[in-house]
Amino acid sequence: MSVAWAKVDVQELPKLGPTLVRDARSLRICALIPAKDERLGIVKTLESIIAANMSPSDIYVCDDGSKDGTGEIARSYGVNVLRNQRNVGKATAIARATAHFNLLDRFDVIALMDADTAVCPGYYAAVREGFKTPDVVAVCGRPQSLPHNWLTAYRCYSYFMTHSVYRSGQTAMGVITVAPGCSTSFRTSAFSQLQWCNDTIVEDMDCTIQLHKKKLGKVVYQEKAVVYTQDPKSLKDYIKQTNRWYTGAWQVGKKHKMFGSVSKIDLEYKLLLGEALVFAVLLCMLPLWVYLVPRKMAAFIIINGILLVLISTLAGWDSKRADVVLFSPMFVLLQTLDLFILLRSFWKTVVCGKHDHAWNQCDRY
Repeated sequence: MSVAWAKVDVQELPKLGPTLVRDARSLRICALIPAKDERLGIVKTLESIIAANMSPSDIYVCDDGSKDGTGEIARSYGVNVLRNQRNVGKATAIARATAHFNLLDRFDVIALMDADTAVCPGYYAAVREGFKTPDVVAVCGRPQSLPHNWLTAYRCYSYFMTHSVYRSGQTAMGVITVAPGCSTSFRTSAFSQLQWCNDTIVEDMDCTIQLHKKKLGKVVYQEKAVVYTQDPKSLKDYIKQTNRWYTGAWQVGKKHKMFGSVSKIDLEYKLLLGEALVFAVLLCMLPLWVYLVPRKMAAFIIINGILLVLISTLAGWDSKRADVVLFSPMFVLLQTLDLFILLRSFWKTVVCGKHDHAWNQCDRY
């Protein structure tokens, strides 16, 4: 199934006044891509970035100890490549490349990108539109899942829920909790004040929370900044990635003391994860509910299934993907799996105090 690229043109910028429009267009933007063993995906990534009118001289790749020729492939496109002889981790690779190429002094915006992700042709025009006011310090785009199987169909459904239900409201309230690492651009003035550490396994969420805690400015969602990313193709990889996301979220909460604080971002964090945790606990009690109130539980399961199919239909229509609707009856299995992974990661990370440092990169295809 072909990917429907979202098109955004600089001429579509809203009427912000001549000064702001001129400033948005004149932003010096570079692309920074940390990559480890990304031979299968980096070609598509680089070609899409260049097709989006980014000069190869403004593209920077940090080859983080790859053993598959990732750096050599990147050099063949005329981009800048920094080679780490050994793997140092994504966050450290980002910090090292930023310092090595002196990006903070040479550019106004650093656009982070994953090496398994392709941008739409109007991506950087949309990013510029996102930085329409000086108080905006980070613009996060809209990831879309590339079609492959039932797992990627479910991820398409999940992304639709995230962006349609949460992102716009979070932007309005100033409480975006995660600016995804595959599609977020930072003003260098804010980027320079972030600590790119490996003490959590979700550097994108860690840095997003830092922006809020340090009161550096607004984090906004730009729905026209679309990227297409690979999601896990196997159930094993899906579990590894989902566990990393949830475990990392608990790590960030502990690191920034978000469980006991009452700022807007802390409350949003507790609302999202607390709600999911309650559902996970209730799910564990499902046999009891079925025994006590079988008719009500049957009605609940039927209604939940109908809503799932309806929302999947909307997600499929929005992304022009029939597979999302086709596989929707199976999504309840993955929803259940997600809740069990969430509960398990909470027990290990928060209750038992274990700290997982494994990044667990998924197989590329």
